Amino acid sequence: MLSELDFAIWAKRISLSNEALSVVAHIRRSDPARRVGGGQANVTGRYPSRKMGVTIQFESHRVELPTVYELEHNDDVLEYWDQPNSIKLDYLGAHGRHLGVLHTPDYFVIRRSEAGWEECKTEEELIRLSVRNPNRYCRGEDRWVCPPGRAYAGRLGLYYRVRSSADINWLFRRNFQFLEDYLRATPEVNSLSRVRVLAQVAARPGCSLADLFTAIDGDVTRDEIYSLIAAGDVFVDLQAASLPESEKVRVWLEKSPRLDNRETGPTTVHPCGVVKLTAARIEERLLFPSEADLAEATRRFHIVSRALRGEHHDPVPCRTLERWVAAYRAAQMQHDSGYLGLLPKPNRGNCENGLPEQVRSLMMEFIENDYESLKQKTMYATWSALKLACDRRQISAPSYKTFTRAIHHRSGADQVQKRQGRRAAYARQPFYWELEQRTPRHGDRPFEIVHIDHTQADVWAVCSQTGRLLGRPWLSLLTDAFSRRILALYLTFDPPSYRSCMMILRECVRRHSRLPQILVMDGGREFESIYFETLLARCEITKKTRPPAKARFGSTCERIFGTANDRFLHNLQGNTQVVRGSRQITKSVDPRKHAAWPLKEIHRRLSEYAYEIYDTIDHPALGRSPREAFDVGMAQTGRREHRKVTYDQDFFILTLPSTPKGTAKVMPGRGMKVNHLFYWSEQFRNPAWEAKRVPIRYDPFDVGTAYAFVDGQWVECHSEYSPILRGHSEREIHLASEELRKRRQNHSRQFEITAVGAT
Repeated sequence: MLSELDFAIWAKRISLSNEALSVVAHIRRSDPARRVGGGQANVTGRYPSRKMGVTIQFESHRVELPTVYELEHNDDVLEYWDQPNSIKLDYLGAHGRHLGVLHTPDYFVIRRSEAGWEECKTEEELIRLSVRNPNRYCRGEDRWVCPPGRAYAGRLGLYYRVRSSADINWLFRRNFQFLEDYLRATPEVNSLSRVRVLAQVAARPGCSLADLFTAIDGDVTRDEIYSLIAAGDVFVDLQAASLPESEKVRVWLEKSPRLDNRETGPTTVHPCGVVKLTAARIEERLLFPSEADLAEATRRFHIVSRALRGEHHDPVPCRTLERWVAAYRAAQMQHDSGYLGLLPKPNRGNCENGLPEQVRSLMMEFIENDYESLKQKTMYATWSALKLACDRRQISAPSYKTFTRAIHHRSGADQVQKRQGRRAAYARQPFYWELEQRTPRHGDRPFEIVHIDHTQADVWAVCSQTGRLLGRPWLSLLTDAFSRRILALYLTFDPPSYRSCMMILRECVRRHSRLPQILVMDGGREFESIYFETLLARCEITKKTRPPAKARFGSTCERIFGTANDRFLHNLQGNTQVVRGSRQITKSVDPRKHAAWPLKEIHRRLSEYAYEIYDTIDHPALGRSPREAFDVGMAQTGRREHRKVTYDQDFFILTLPSTPKGTAKVMPGRGMKVNHLFYWSEQFRNPAWEAKRVPIRYDPFDVGTAYAFVDGQWVECHSEYSPILRGHSEREIHLASEELRKRRQNHSRQFEITAVGAT
């Protein structure tokens, strides 16, 4: 982020007007931590920006997140701000009315020689909006433009730019994401390793990355090679091939001149100005015709070829043969493939086109407004209403068959959503086999994409001391999308919240000393917290939020939950399978009467299943076990030791959550009450803090300790259980704390616990 002095120098260099300077300065003073908008995006989230020193929000991973990646690592970009202040756009509406609309662009970008607003939208959305009103968005000579945005920005000497998903180079974006760990913090490369890599590339310029790995295997690590690529010491064309597919990647000491003249599109231009299709496009064109069409084109090709050579051919009418020869020669000149000209023309007939325009327009109006509505009328009822309307206007009504055919032609997710709502339509939407279209759904390596999900365990837990029923615990899983490996699990009686997410990340660091690059999680407000956002920003984790009511985005975790229930939890005494037939439950089969498992035993057995049994069973989608897939992935894509997170006191403090209220009242002689327990600190003896509310943080892993912000610092507070728990392992303290908190929660009206006593 620019200092005030650097900003003043920049503004003077590009000669900003006073009005423009005021606008830019106001944006820079705005609060960067704003609400994440939902919109129609598939995934929302936040990206930890090193350039800006804050987390940058994005509403769509299909356009906005790639834009953030580009802005973050573009040397021409000095600053960029998400969701800047609104601007007013003036333009004519579709019906000729003058409109003045307040509009909040996605980003405001300060570049070395210019500054302005940038709006990100998908190509499909831009096409739809341009049809609705071309005065707002329209296609320029080489890109989409927003004329009212350009006009507003132009008056200030700034720019307004529209970014389309069609402009994104997804291969480059995939490689960039793969190298991000090395771009954020470049590890040290041994000088001897560097010399060996450069010598190998100099001796074999243009060799594949796979050959380079093989040539120096054992002498130089893959982490060091990826670091040299990220630093630019060796050149790899990130727009030509995917880095994980190392056999396709070519390595050079410097950029090859021929890459500057690389073909940018699927076509070439003939000197005469006729567009020629490449071989790849010809193959693509041949995929669409049916088998019968291809057979007919082949028959015509043999007849035309023999006729042109003057040989005998199957008899066809002369006019037909002349037409085929002309089509063959035209396609040969235009596309270098005469065969394409012999493909039968597709039948584009439409029974609706035979209707008079007035009838067809009225029919579509009834379909859109009467049939496709939440009333869920039958087709016959809507057709009857249409027929009455046609009779009143004295025009011929379409037949019922024509009407139903028109409805079926419009069938799909949009129609179901209008009649039954978005949740019903979700099942009809196309299943994208990628988390992000055009990029691998599960990432290219372990720890790249990790999912957090929660479910209530299908078993009842009892108190280990009294044997009384405590409740059904919540199970949280942290799952690596690439290897399907369960990285960590967390068991608690608390409903899912950001606290569960923080604790499972702490468990992941304890087990693996690593955190994910991209974290995909639920989108409820209970998962939003300044503490959690701080943890993600500090550890440079990109947070993505799954869209509500769309289970496919969390399918990895959902399948594991199902597997864990079927193979483990449903075999325990006190499981809740019988609850599915709730009307048939009697006291003799009520799972609460048969519960016998303490939380400690459930956790121990569940950990054994997740980390030892499930981890070593072959996964049908991988062809190997999650552990094997994880180990192979780490070996092939770099272990990235420089991204390890130390499980120390600093990380421990960073992962301490707060209560829903965030504060607690200091009661004289007792201290503060957190989660039904009292905690005491010597600082509370100061009368100034009596009856005051103080910010608090607690450790879900340790019921004996909590923290209060007193006198400008976080002070450690203790409950009466602190000396009892001292000396036990972290896992023992965690499970004992969880059980004790739940027991006190169930009986909070009958028990009162103090840590001070006579003091």
